[in-house]
Amino acid sequence: MKARAGIGPVALTQNEWFKARRFKEQYWLYVVLNAAKKPELIIINNPAENLKYEERIEVVRFLIPLDELINKGVRA
Repeated sequence: MKARAGIGPVALTQNEWFKARRFKEQYWLYVVLNAAKKPELIIINNPAENLKYEERIEVVRFLIPLDELINKGVRA
């Protein structure tokens, strides 16, 4: 389930999208629009094949410098 306080596009995680593509007709997307004022539930079956979408590549990683590992870690 995805919910938005107002009205606008909804983002799915990479994992959610992969599952939607894998499970096809067995996958349902539940979206609550305008949840803060007047909630409206929208239900979509097989969103990967039934909806237009924009793919966005957004990667977040946390890089820990080597000196941090060596100076603050415990050698085993």
